[in-house]
Order: sequence, then structure tokens, then C-alpha cells
Amino acid sequence: MTKHRKKEWLFIAEGERCVEQILLNGFFKVDSIVIEEGFKPGAELKKSDVPVFSVGKNDFQMISGTETSQGILAVCNIPDEADVDNLSSKPGLLVAMDAVQDPGNVGTIIRTASWFESSGILAGEGSADLFHPKVVRSTAGATGSLPYLKGKLEDLFNDFEKKGWQIYLMDGSADAETLHQVTVNERSILVIGNEGSGISDGLFAPNRKTVRIPGNTKSVESLNAAIALGIGLYQFKK
Repeated sequence: MTKHRKKEWLFIAEGERCVEQILLNGFFKVDSIVIEEGFKPGAELKKSDVPVFSVGKNDFQMISGTETSQGILAVCNIPDEADVDNLSSKPGLLVAMDAVQDPGNVGTIIRTASWFESSGILAGEGSADLFHPKVVRSTAGATGSLPYLKGKLEDLFNDFEKKGWQIYLMDGSADAETLHQVTVNERSILVIGNEGSGISDGLFAPNRKTVRIPGNTKSVESLNAAIALGIGLYQFKK
């Protein structure tokens, strides 16, 4: 549970590929690895000096967050949050999530942002916990690859704007600029909104730009949040 992760400052990463990628990346400290009896460790696990504990099937299922586990999980230290000064110290492209609630979407957003070499993640209120087991699985090993900062987006945006950053709100309204029309600032924050209601009204302001992805809105109301972000990042990084 989130309260226990915050108390212990630890999170769980499950699955062989995910654990191997975390060990290979070395973005944060892995406290220990737990395997189910009979699990055959791969090359990365064999090379690692992280303590490994073997437990019976029933015990493993008690600590696993999946119904069909792969028989391996890692207990990891949650990396420290970044701050506005650190994230704004040089030009870049940040990704902001406004109440993105689905853990699968959040994990895919982190993975996609990492692929496009974004500068960091801003996780607004109402967004899924970045270290929820389902989020971690969905990142496919990209957890910890980007600095992150959690908080109220309105306050964070005001702080970044004072330092010369431009906010781009991904919005489907007709008066929003299409992605290929946008002139991208060297200090940019691309914002993706809630899966159902989009970006909160309070985040819109005259000095902030709205951008949309043109498409067949007659038959499709909207795109998945993570897919929309991927398209946006591709255009912004060109």
C-alpha cells in the first residue's frame, strides 16, 4: 500500500525482465531480491551482489501483487524527489501528468518519456503513485530513469514559468494549435490530462499554449493518454 511505501521508502518491482532491467540500469539501490523456490535466475541476477532470498510458493504469493507471478521480485529504495531549481537549471522537455489515475497509463507514460529522453516527470495531484507495483511493471524497467517531482501542478507551473518555461496543454478543443504548428520553447512542459475529464480547468491560462493531435474525431472521441503523450513527445523532440 502507498502508506507503507512512504513509511519504509521502499517499493516492489515484479517480473524477471523488470528486475533484470532495474539491476542493469542501476538507477537506484535494490535492497533485496525475493524468488520463489525453483526459480532459475538469469545472468543479471547471477552477476548481482544484491541479497537473494528464496521462499515457498505460498509465501511468495502473499507478497506478490500479481495473480500469475513470474517467481521473482525486487525490493527497491524509492529515489529522492527532485526540486524545481534542479529540474529548471538547464533547457529541456518535462512531462506533467494531471490526475492520470490508471497505473498502466502512468507506467507507460514514464516509459515513453524515458524513450524520448525527457528531462523529468511532474506528477500532479490525483495521479497514480509512481511506485505502485502496477506502475512499475508498466514502465518495463524504466522506473527511476527520470527525475520526478510530485505536487500541485498550478503551483509548480507558476514556479517554472518564473524561470522561463513554457507550458503546453494537450487539449482536443478546436481552437488549440495542431502539433505541427507549434513552435517549441527550449524550456517546455508538455501536459497530459485525466483519462476521462482531460486537463483541469484551473491549469488553463492565457500565457499557456493548448495543442491538439488532429484526427478522426467523428468516430473516435479521444486517444489513450499514454498514446497521446507519445505522439506529442515525438513531435516536440523533432
